[in-house]
Amino acid sequence: MPTTVFKKQSPNGQITLYLSSREFVYDHGKVTPIDGVVYIDPLYLKDRKVYAIVVLVFRYGREDEEVMGLKFYTEAVLDFKQVYPCETPSEEDLSVLQSNLIRKLGKDAYPLTLRISSHAPPSVRLQPARPYNGSPLGVTYDLKVFVGERPEEKPHKRSSVRITLRCMQYVAPETLLSTASPCASVSKTFIFSPGRLEIEVLLDREIYHHDDVMHIHVTVNNNSNKTVHKVKVYALQHVNVCMFTNGRFKNLIGSTETEDKHPIPPGASISRDFNIKPMSCLKYPVALALEGSFHEESKFLASSTLLVDPKDKNPYGVIVSYEVKVKAILGCMDKPITIHLPFKLLHPVPAEGSMEQCDGTCKMTRSFTTDLLESEDSVCGDVAQLVMISA
Repeated sequence: MPTTVFKKQSPNGQITLYLSSREFVYDHGKVTPIDGVVYIDPLYLKDRKVYAIVVLVFRYGREDEEVMGLKFYTEAVLDFKQVYPCETPSEEDLSVLQSNLIRKLGKDAYPLTLRISSHAPPSVRLQPARPYNGSPLGVTYDLKVFVGERPEEKPHKRSSVRITLRCMQYVAPETLLSTASPCASVSKTFIFSPGRLEIEVLLDREIYHHDDVMHIHVTVNNNSNKTVHKVKVYALQHVNVCMFTNGRFKNLIGSTETEDKHPIPPGASISRDFNIKPMSCLKYPVALALEGSFHEESKFLASSTLLVDPKDKNPYGVIVSYEVKVKAILGCMDKPITIHLPFKLLHPVPAEGSMEQCDGTCKMTRSFTTDLLESEDSVCGDVAQLVMISA
């Protein structure tokens, strides 16, 4: 089967990084490792060493407002490895892709396996309400491979490789079938009026994909002497920036309502379906949470944050949740009746061999098969040919 390989080279051409994936998946408290191979020119190293580091970058302020050395971002090191010199790993510790790459590239290729903590927050990009063209706000990840004499020294750009990663959460198909449809109801009585007003809201399912249309079923039984003038249905995104106490805000991502000339008089009932497709182009007064992507043009809404323990929150993370809000508008003397119903927005598990997104700084090599890796042609010729085919 064809395998996707991401390749990036340092500006001086002495270090080449091969990665099997630019995503590490968070699933029920476990994080998939990042595996790849680093190809090094031995004549360039001399007595120096090669290090690899994964850094979490959390930017909580605009870059254009940083003045007098003030920085609105923080960094945290998630994993650190010395790539060269290092002990030779056993064949059992290597993945199939690492074994094939090392066999093909030769003795100057070294395996790289990085493991991220289970507390790593998912990648989330915050789009502020005011126009902004600086570094992306939110949670991003960087993998850096560099040459140096000591691990704490600042690497030179010409002798280092930097590539962006992202942390994702997916939902399995069997999870969609096992979850029950969310349902909520409210019964309202009035002090100076007899009877009861009953409202029931039902979703077709609990977990939606990003391109799905939500079907919301609303039933209103008006057994009171009040008139329901309108029923409004909203889809809301709740964002919680854990670093700040007051870092909570909500965004409108979809809405619909009944017609003005069709109220629900006393003694009447309605049962109606409302359709909403969550959109990222509606009202957001502070910032809209989008999916962390390698392309800034991507406008996917951020996936729901799945926490094993709701109390276990990373201070560098952004927690995103969604809910449906149904509001029944009564007369001017009565408060509206509101029902809140949470739901989740997640990506499906990608199919085997599917291609990942890639930016212009990283060459994506396609059909990097075992047969090509085990051929007798030159290493540079095979890699260059594959990159030309992918372009």
